[in-house]
Amino acid sequence: MPRWLYGLLVFAVLAVLLDLLHLPLPSFVLFIVAGLGLVPLAALIGQAVERVAEHTGERVGGLLFATFGNATELIIGIFALRAGLVDVVRASIIGSILGNALLVLGVATFIGSIRAGRLQFETRPASQYASLFALCAGGLVLPTFAELLASHNGLPRAQITQQGMALSDFIAVMLLLGYLASILFSIFRVGDQPGSAESDAFDPVLGERSAAAITRLLAYRHHIARSQRPGRTGVLSKIDSTVTAIMDHEGQRQTPAVAPVPIGGTPAPTTATTAQPEDKHALLPALLLLIAATVAVGWLSDILVSAIGPLTTSLHWNPAFVGLIFIPLIGGLPEYFNTISMALEKRMEMVLAASAGSSIQIALLMAPILVLISLATPVRLDLVFSLVELAVLGLATFLFSEITRDGELVWLEGLLLILLYAMMAGTVFIFGA
Repeated sequence: MPRWLYGLLVFAVLAVLLDLLHLPLPSFVLFIVAGLGLVPLAALIGQAVERVAEHTGERVGGLLFATFGNATELIIGIFALRAGLVDVVRASIIGSILGNALLVLGVATFIGSIRAGRLQFETRPASQYASLFALCAGGLVLPTFAELLASHNGLPRAQITQQGMALSDFIAVMLLLGYLASILFSIFRVGDQPGSAESDAFDPVLGERSAAAITRLLAYRHHIARSQRPGRTGVLSKIDSTVTAIMDHEGQRQTPAVAPVPIGGTPAPTTATTAQPEDKHALLPALLLLIAATVAVGWLSDILVSAIGPLTTSLHWNPAFVGLIFIPLIGGLPEYFNTISMALEKRMEMVLAASAGSSIQIALLMAPILVLISLATPVRLDLVFSLVELAVLGLATFLFSEITRDGELVWLEGLLLILLYAMMAGTVFIFGA
């Protein structure tokens, strides 16, 4: 993670001290300090998962990235549920989805395209993301529409609430099944057997360094050389360098272990190598770092959540606005810098995995888990959202499908994503929708 993030760890320590000393500080001070402290801890969780993945192999590593991709948001959501802040949790679910799909992808595309021109990527993974987005939107939209229809038909409010909870529980299970299916397909490759060389597209960044990989690389090089795509000279040079690096590593009998990019997960490191026997002892520090960072996130999440109520009261803000904007921003801030760096290097498949993939993971995994966890909390969580949030979710699903259809992104499309997110934030802030 960037070095400057380590400096923010001082806020994590400061937040704990302020909480233990019970100093009479304004609520927004404690909220800001705890939020800043969570940013480096979220990055440390990702870094720890990367180190563990280097020792666990390709499939387990990919599963770890898919599971811990949004650990910070999930932990904050659990503590908010325990505090009875259901509106905040519900808003944070939609906020995390839209923050990744609109703001993270939009900022990375805008900055990357301004610097590097048109950003091209493989359309098949983008198509899978778009399909899963449709499932996510359907699962999150149906409970709200069902309640509106029931209210229109004049059913008693108590009956509507009871049926709405039952429907949310059912849809949560269905979304979890969708997540399980995406893991089986994208990580364990169940039923994913390409029928031709064209469908077995090779990504020179993520491919295995083997004789077969070199063959596919050379075929890919031949395809690029014959194409008229802009910047192909740089691509050809990068392929040549990659082939040389592969041969060097093969000569040293080192086999990299690169975890696949799971649908709905965070990209695995692209330069990790299989741990040699003498390096196996490094697994324990990585596990300890993961445990310590997760515990610290839990502690600071409790502090952050305790400040939300006083914060919204003192500033006269809608709690939904805090959940929609600030909580997703705190948990996902490291992703902004990672995706911008990836976009500048034209690694758009990784950008899509870190933005759209994370949004899908939140809808298919984080939201259902929070719904089911609320079975044991004083206040139940359902999947009934405001019409403004659902409208933006539907627009985001449509816009993502449209701009990724042609396999390239430009700065204008990134700006469109940012503007849509800004309009949603302004609407919720002004009207408290």
